Amino acid sequence: MESGGALRRITSQISGVVTRFIEGPEAHDRTDRLAHKYLGSERFEWTMPGEQRAAVIVRPVKVRHIVGVERFRPGGPRPAS
Repeated sequence: MESGGALRRITSQISGVVTRFIEGPEAHDRTDRLAHKYLGSERFEWTMPGEQRAAVIVRPVKVRHIVGVERFRPGGPRPAS
């Protein structure tokens, strides 16, 4: 949150070529490592019984960043219609 009631929004669009598709225990291990890095938990806690995980490794061809600042509407933020 920036001062003045503005919300800074950053969006990235990445397109590329899939170089590797990972399934099975290795995909679950990768999910657990991300959960540890970003959530501080040893395992990803929201895996449902029987759920299959996949990881897709992409070689980026084009990356586009969009940075914008949007002022809050009077009365606070509201969902876009």
